[in-house]
Parts: sequence; structure tokens; C-alpha cells
Amino acid sequence: MKNSLLKIASVATVAFALAQSLQANPITGTIGFTGRVVLDTDSAATATQVSSWVNPTVNGTSGSFTSVANGTAATITQPWSFNTGLMTSFWSAGGFTFDLAGSSITSQGGNPGTTAYLNVSGYGLVSGNGYEATTMIWNFSSQDPKIAGVNDNADSFTFSASNIAVPDGASTIALLGFALTGASMLRKKFVA
Repeated sequence: MKNSLLKIASVATVAFALAQSLQANPITGTIGFTGRVVLDTDSAATATQVSSWVNPTVNGTSGSFTSVANGTAATITQPWSFNTGLMTSFWSAGGFTFDLAGSSITSQGGNPGTTAYLNVSGYGLVSGNGYEATTMIWNFSSQDPKIAGVNDNADSFTFSASNIAVPDGASTIALLGFALTGASMLRKKFVA
């Protein structure tokens, strides 16, 4: 009986250790980018894709992304069609990489050259810096009028990503159930 108790205690200890090692360390927080973008048309009101990015940089972080300083250069795939599917390594910055699963235009309109706007949303997986790949949602926006400066053909843009990860408690619950079942079986054995 004592030997059985030791075996069950050993199994419970191993199961607990395994559950701890299987717990993912998901990415939390947000990361934003800003800069200039060359669209495929003269206005955000009619654009269907980004032709090129002009000096995109990190502009605001929280959570797991705080190790990435504002002003850090970002690499973003070009060209990018707003209504698209899978694109691996869509963006990278500060050791993080984002694989785009899909994106689509959520709103677009206004008067070209004065009040035009464009909003695109999407989702995908971000990974890097020792974290578990985590599902994230993101938003891209651009607007008219163009800002005069280095590249007069470029519009300004903002891009932000935030995690939607929900910790997976299923393995922990399963192991807790296993442990309680084992404890119940032990109790019945001692009572009998």
C-alpha cells in the first residue's frame, strides 16, 4: 500500500512538472509602427495595395514588446495587397516576426486628396525572442492628404498589432482532474 502511494505521488509530481514545462509563454501587449507608404493609386480612397514602405519604424510598445525601442527600423513585405491571405514574415522588428494569415479592407472612402481614408484589419502569428508563437490582430490605416517632405508621393500610415491570446488552461485542468481521480482512488483504497 505504501509502495502504491509512492508510485501515485511520483506520477503526480511528474505530471505537474510536465504541465509546467508545457505551459506556453505567449506574447502579450502591443506594438505600433509609423512612417510613410507609397500606395498603388494617388489616394487612400482608391488604393488596393502598398507598393512600398518608406522608413517604417516602431512607435509605441507594451507587454512583451517593450524590449523594442521606439525608432527601431521595421521591415515590412512589399508589395502588399490589402485583401490577401498567407504571407510569411510579413513584418519583423526587434527580434519579432509576424506571419500574416489574412487581411481585408474594413473601411475606405472620403474625397481623394483632402479627406480620403483607408483602414485594413488582419490577423496572424507573431513569434520571436523566446516567446511562443501568438495569434495577434492588427490594424493599418492611411489617409490623404499626403504630407509634403522627402517623398511627396508617400502617404503617412499607422500600423498596430495586439495579442488576442487566451492562456490554454485545458492541459492544467486535465492534469488536475487526473490528480483528483488518483486521490479519490487512494481514498477508496484506504477506506476499504
